[in-house]
Amino acid sequence: FRTCLVGIYVRSQPFGGSDKSSNGHRYDSIPFANGMIGAGMSCQLIHYVHEEHDTFFEVVKNFDAIIVRCNPGQIKADGGDQGKFDEGMRALRKQDIQVWPAPDVMEFMGAKDALCKIADMKIGLEDTLAYYDPADFATGFKKTMAFQPRVIKQNRGSSGEGIWIIKLKSGDYCKSYGERSCSDDEMLDLMEANDNHSEEHTVAEFIEFCVSGRTSKSGTWASKGVGKYLEGGKEAGGQLVDQRFCPRIVEGELRYNMVGDSLVGIIHKKPKEGGISAVGGTGSVYTYYGPKEKRFKNLTDNFTKEDLPKIMPALGLGEEPIPLWWTSDFINSSPEGTEAKDEKWIVGEFNCSCVGISKCLPAYCKDDTPNACYTDIPKKDLSEVKRISDLLGKKATDILVTEAKKRSKPAEAGQFFSDGPVDVSSLTKVVKDDLGLLPQPRKPRFKTALTGIYVRSQPGGGTDKSFNGHRYDSMAFANGIIQAGMSCQLINYVHQEHDKFFDVVKNFDAIIVRCNPGQIKADGGDQGKFDNGMRAIRKKGIQVWPAPDVMEFMGAKDALCKIATLNIGLEDTLAYYDPTVFAAGFKKTMAFQPRVIKQNRGSSGEGIWIIKLKSSDYCKTYGERSCGDDEVLDLMEANDNHSEEHTVGEFIEFCVNGRTGKSGEWTSKGVGKYLEGGKDAGGQLVDQRFCPRIVEGELRYNMVADTLVGIIHKKPKEGGISAVGGTGSVYTFYGPKEKKFAGLTKSFLTDDLSKIMPSLGLESEPIPLWWTSDFINSSPVGTDPKDEKWIVGEFNCSCVGISKCLPACVTEDAEKASYSDIPRKDMTEVKKIGSLLGRKAIGILSKGAAQERQDKQVESLKQILKSVSAEGNSGLVEKLMNWKRS
Repeated sequence: FRTCLVGIYVRSQPFGGSDKSSNGHRYDSIPFANGMIGAGMSCQLIHYVHEEHDTFFEVVKNFDAIIVRCNPGQIKADGGDQGKFDEGMRALRKQDIQVWPAPDVMEFMGAKDALCKIADMKIGLEDTLAYYDPADFATGFKKTMAFQPRVIKQNRGSSGEGIWIIKLKSGDYCKSYGERSCSDDEMLDLMEANDNHSEEHTVAEFIEFCVSGRTSKSGTWASKGVGKYLEGGKEAGGQLVDQRFCPRIVEGELRYNMVGDSLVGIIHKKPKEGGISAVGGTGSVYTYYGPKEKRFKNLTDNFTKEDLPKIMPALGLGEEPIPLWWTSDFINSSPEGTEAKDEKWIVGEFNCSCVGISKCLPAYCKDDTPNACYTDIPKKDLSEVKRISDLLGKKATDILVTEAKKRSKPAEAGQFFSDGPVDVSSLTKVVKDDLGLLPQPRKPRFKTALTGIYVRSQPGGGTDKSFNGHRYDSMAFANGIIQAGMSCQLINYVHQEHDKFFDVVKNFDAIIVRCNPGQIKADGGDQGKFDNGMRAIRKKGIQVWPAPDVMEFMGAKDALCKIATLNIGLEDTLAYYDPTVFAAGFKKTMAFQPRVIKQNRGSSGEGIWIIKLKSSDYCKTYGERSCGDDEVLDLMEANDNHSEEHTVGEFIEFCVNGRTGKSGEWTSKGVGKYLEGGKDAGGQLVDQRFCPRIVEGELRYNMVADTLVGIIHKKPKEGGISAVGGTGSVYTFYGPKEKKFAGLTKSFLTDDLSKIMPSLGLESEPIPLWWTSDFINSSPVGTDPKDEKWIVGEFNCSCVGISKCLPACVTEDAEKASYSDIPRKDMTEVKKIGSLLGRKAIGILSKGAAQERQDKQVESLKQILKSVSAEGNSGLVEKLMNWKRS
């Protein structure tokens, strides 16, 4: 985690303020920072300068956590606005950046009415009241004062200023609360906690001072304060707390020093003889105890084990962690003689506002030590300082990890995590929720979107959908991207919003398209229009996975011709785009050996024909003869392994014109017309040598970019040739390092993979993010495995599915299937693939960003060099040096 510690240097005060070392840092800043660093985090020491307010908050938003060590009043003393600073910190907190202490935590814990909010705890007093209104205060105080001695505490002061211990001078207390109220002229004995000075005033004078300050009605006051404790109302911190006086305060208070939820030390602060308050500088005596001191065990257990977890929720801070470094002061409220185990200690106040580490005090400057610094802390004290700082670092890490885990909790049913960081509110939301999606990172390295399509005319939005309407493997993709430090918002293409959709997606750095072939058309849209939109996005430098041209060129069957000379290709692979060329070429190849003819447009094996001459009358050399139109062919179609017999003439007619009077009767589910529309419309046929060992099955290589993640052996049903799903084929799964396929794997990954994209005319595009390559063994039976030649049957990067996610897909037997239905053992593999997808994606995007920077630098250099005149340029060296630094 990256953290910073924010200080304030008061430029109008000696040393930068009374809490500074000679170097200008607060005297205990170094232990705080070292604790963070020791826990494996960074911690940079920075200062708030109010003239740089906007710049400051622009910088600190890049940290994961901010430790604020600005003493109350110092920002104002330096000419700044504490409220403006606090609002800036609140804005950071809303961005999930941890702030210690957050302004609301400091305000709510430090407010005196916090004592009312914990009144029903073991560390509270039930008869604790808060006043925000002058009339309520006057009425309430007269009633409580008539019953017993009280402590009245203002909210704003520090070091005991405005905290009054009050008794009736007459001692005329009523026996039961509410029996009577004091009159205005009854005399009060008052002692102020800041310096233990005493005053006498009437009830009315005290109320007037508290409400209006020094006036003609308030009498003459020796207090250093100005009163007006309710000024500004509750919103401005105007409040008074009225609490029962506990006479045993003369025995002293206990200060519990806390690091997060851990007690690190106890200080007994005993007032000077005759005093009540043990504020520093009043002659009080401090005694230090360890956190396990037995005489305070009862209080320690009640506080740390029972009440501590309840404090933040009670104060309205349930969403905030306990402060990092804070104190709680306790007063013994039990009658004298109570056994230690039965004593009730109550909170006098909480403080998390720049609490100091007392053992570091030798590091702050005074008139007699103007050069004091961190190295002046005695060695014996440094060990205690280090113990505290190490614990601070550990607790800070624990809090940040806990908060990060909260933020990483996936979306539940009904929750949407795709609304930002890019504003997509203008797009129609067609899904029920983002169940299973991780929260978007606060500061994404890149902003990405995953685009789906919901076919509104089909049940559930299509056969590839989970119950919530997302594609069944969308979460696996998106979560992998998010875990790599990028955002990934799930959106859907609605063709009626075409222009709006592309206006939104231009704000992303990358787009992952997960729209199954044919689904945009099935929803009433135009696939070509969508693809052209994505092409325009790609021209803007925005990555699209897969880009339309990548999907088209890799998926086209003539890709096999373009890789024919690679190790994974067959040299006698031909492509036809013209009916005449097809007729002539096919008759020649068919006369030589069995063939596989593949149309370009179909899927799942439709229009892929394995063809043999019924007569087996093959010529010995290619081109020796051509088939006649009436020669009979044995055909098997790969989509369902059905067989047909047709003449050469009928087959050519079906391929070119479909079912006609000349094509004969066909049982195929297809319609033929494979060359329709010509090359530009995808009309093509590929003619490839038939490899008889296809009956042994194909190998599917599952790829994440350039990394092999798994191999599937797809064996056809006995008697079949194609291993398309649903034909009774048997699938066997292997890891990427399977030894029996080591020869193919090495040849493919080491020799050919880097050549594929350039061979297909896609040299400017990265390898697809998630794709497959199917291989057929073209070697004769009996070939040694290390010498076998495996050839590509097809590439596929068009919405390839993650098979382990299929339990998330709705079926007749699982009508409400969701991402959470993926079995745990499969989810491990899903997350592994998703994580790799994310790493590959960020690698591709980072490389592209680096190239963009380099291109700009080169252009900048060209402009500098153009500026050189024939007479020379005296500023050239300086310009070049600036360019190099950039």
